[in-house]
Amino acid sequence: MAISRADLFRGRFRSESLPSAEVQPSQAREARIGAACLSYTGTDCRMCGDHCDRGAIRFRPLGRGRWLPIIEEGNCTGCGDCAAVCPVKAMTMEVVAA
Repeated sequence: MAISRADLFRGRFRSESLPSAEVQPSQAREARIGAACLSYTGTDCRMCGDHCDRGAIRFRPLGRGRWLPIIEEGNCTGCGDCAAVCPVKAMTMEVVAA
């Protein structure tokens, strides 16, 4: 049984997926950051980046202690680990057009 670093950190010992809103397995999903993100308001959170095993979320410095979260779309697998840990539910998983 393989355990990801994020699952071990959260105390989960088996893979659990987020409930998807009518997403077919053949449809690719990617993370999107909403306006409610704490980093946009100047609060240093970075929970999404800490839980992304692929490193698809990076943070660009804006100055004065503020960081802008950026999703590297080529690295995002649509696993939903970032959305599961967002304290303000600003991260969403959206279906990507093929």
